[in-house]
Amino acid sequence: MGGKAKTEKMSVTLPRELVGEIRFIAHRGEISSFFTEALEHYIAYRKQKIALEKGFGAWKDKRHPDLATPGDSTDYVRAIREVDLERQQ
Repeated sequence: MGGKAKTEKMSVTLPRELVGEIRFIAHRGEISSFFTEALEHYIAYRKQKIALEKGFGAWKDKRHPDLATPGDSTDYVRAIREVDLERQQ
């Protein structure tokens, strides 16, 4: 998002205390950009949370016996990084 996207005006109702916090943090001409940035971050967070919830339980230990322990996972990541380093050189 961001950039020169088309905009649309929207009216929202917020608790007075929250409005005070926003006005304290964001300067007068920056309220829209403040909300845009905050909502972009929150939407990304929610999308990630939804993806994690949908994928929960997809990993089956019996399909990956080579990654049974934290040490196995560390070794796996280390091996991937070594291949990448070799490829870069």
